[in-house]
Amino acid sequence: MKKSLMLLILTAVMILFSITAAASPWEPYEHYIPAEMLVSKRHLRGMWISTVLNLDWPSKETRDIKDTGERVQKSKEELISLLDMAASLNINAIFFQVSPEGDALYKSELVPWSRYLTGTFGKDPGFDPLEFIIEQAHKRNIELHAWVNPYRVSMYTDKDTTASLNIPKSVYKEHPEWIRKAMNRYVIDPGVPEARKWVIDRVMEIVEKYDIDGIHFDDYFYYERTFGELDDKQTYIKYNPDGFSDIKDWRRNNTYLLIKELSEKIRESKSWVKFGISPMGIWANKKDGYPDGSNTSSGFTNYDSAFADTKRWVEEELIDYIAPQVYFTFANRNAPYGELTSWWADVVKGKNVQLYIGQALYKINDDSDQYFKGSNALKEFSNQLKYNVAQPRIMGSILFRAKNFTDSGKQQVVTAIKNDLWSTKALVPVMPWKGGRAPDMPGWGKIEAVPEGIKLTWGDNDPDTCYYAIYRFGRDEAIMHNSNIIAENLVALIRKEQGQTTEYIDRKVKDPEKVKYMVTALDRLHNESEGRIITYGQSAYFQDVGPDFYWAAEAIDELYERKIILGNGNGLFFPSENTKRKDFIVMVVRAFGLDAEWETNYIDVPGDAYYRNEAGIARKLGLIPGIGEYFYPEENIVREEMFVILLRTIAVSGYKFELTSESILRQYRDEGEISAYARAAVASMIKSGYIEGSSGYIRPKGFATRAEIAAILHRILDLND
Repeated sequence: MKKSLMLLILTAVMILFSITAAASPWEPYEHYIPAEMLVSKRHLRGMWISTVLNLDWPSKETRDIKDTGERVQKSKEELISLLDMAASLNINAIFFQVSPEGDALYKSELVPWSRYLTGTFGKDPGFDPLEFIIEQAHKRNIELHAWVNPYRVSMYTDKDTTASLNIPKSVYKEHPEWIRKAMNRYVIDPGVPEARKWVIDRVMEIVEKYDIDGIHFDDYFYYERTFGELDDKQTYIKYNPDGFSDIKDWRRNNTYLLIKELSEKIRESKSWVKFGISPMGIWANKKDGYPDGSNTSSGFTNYDSAFADTKRWVEEELIDYIAPQVYFTFANRNAPYGELTSWWADVVKGKNVQLYIGQALYKINDDSDQYFKGSNALKEFSNQLKYNVAQPRIMGSILFRAKNFTDSGKQQVVTAIKNDLWSTKALVPVMPWKGGRAPDMPGWGKIEAVPEGIKLTWGDNDPDTCYYAIYRFGRDEAIMHNSNIIAENLVALIRKEQGQTTEYIDRKVKDPEKVKYMVTALDRLHNESEGRIITYGQSAYFQDVGPDFYWAAEAIDELYERKIILGNGNGLFFPSENTKRKDFIVMVVRAFGLDAEWETNYIDVPGDAYYRNEAGIARKLGLIPGIGEYFYPEENIVREEMFVILLRTIAVSGYKFELTSESILRQYRDEGEISAYARAAVASMIKSGYIEGSSGYIRPKGFATRAEIAAILHRILDLND
């Protein structure tokens, strides 16, 4: 009886302990999981699109359409739908499976067209899917990584599959000596050097022909149910020049050689193309005799199941990123999410390799783990993404896979991703070792109200610019340039258009006077320039009269409309440039509508000079003080002389002005620098309200810029209307 009672108590305690433990698997990580999602300006947010077995694209229904035109159109529509969904979720990288079975979803000279495009291995689908998705992804400012399965030749080995493989360019037909069986699939034997070269050639064909952002491998390297299934003993005997005593080490070396050579070739061909691997989540179990392994207990590991020493690849920096498939919950006893991600974070520490985490969206409400089910699923997945952002060495997440975003059983999580977890936009993290440079800041920008909202227009001549980041702020809001918080202001990422001008319409705001924008330029590796601030009040005609010249923008536009001032004919005014005497006198004569019959001009004014008539009028009316027979047209106008000429012009035109004592000049720290001939004129211009000086200075010996002259002329005309 006592024994039974004790057993019942013990059972109850164990159940209670189990419930308590299961109720809070996140508790050990509570200091690393923020209550609210942290805002991150840079974080890779990826999505896999699987084409094998038509899992994500194209749908089987579309694949089987007999009419080529209709099938192509439907295939493109399905891809666009996936990309639009990705963009709506602020995803910034797509991993698109382009070669799942020694085949191609692109135009290849080396391998046949994929069966998943038409239902027939080797049949031309009528368009190039890779070319199309690159164009469409980049249009949405999403990176496109070409995902290749290096060793797999087919998903099945049945009679029909085998027959379908006997076609031109099929590795099964052309190199049957390389073919093995594993997991009831045909694969190439990577122990054969020529077979590895075939893999490298396939990949390099993609790198060299297409404008991809990266090459991506998943976890399928060597892959068997039980060791020996691949039947590569004869290969081991034939191709073991280094004398590996253990076939497992030899296998690991085969894949190492593939990764190393491919890494070198990609970097030599296109240094900006990223090379990354998404292996199984566990490199090796510490309990299995690997001191550097993780505190896990899994029967499938990179090291002993796939014979892929992924840790070594990171340590030798053969790859640019690693994205382990940590498809487990925090509560998983054999492979806890927190343990594995922390282990990988330690592996990449100090290495030129970024860490992204592969996330098991597909398991939500489709897995035996209770924390991937029901109400637990939302908290589990949210905590995983929050944890990732909070860890400085975890640079992103990639979610498997595209179709799962539309599964009815996963919508609670997808909604949380859209409205909370990834509600702000994020830039792809920079990989400094890949090169590139921050482009020049956009050179000019303007803002205007349009029926749809607010239209921004800006210019950029830097050929390295790939796209732009647009940040919106309140008119008086401080700009936190170097803070993650600025991601809350990031409203759009816009691909650079052909030419030097790009436009964006912000449909969320209607009143341009209540906001300001910052536009930055980024190269294809996401190096970001300084920001060009764009505010209301910029010139409507001159691209280079931006917020730095807000005080002169209205004047410049009105004088341009009255044909008093001109630009260079290409939308540029050069507001900060000093003004030559010839251009100044043209502005003055036109502004005041002066005319006079003259017979003699200055000696240094050519007969065909565009300013000849204005110079003659100025001489006849006595506007220019004491320079004799020479005008010196190419010299810059000095401010004190400008004031003298303007006052004489005002007097000749009958405009109002007041004479006053020179004592008014004492308010300026540099009044002693004003020449004797100009003091009375400067004093009168100040008294009349035509000039004010700046910060206690009048700068009499300084040159007058085009913007300054426009502002003064506009003020004179405005006060005399």
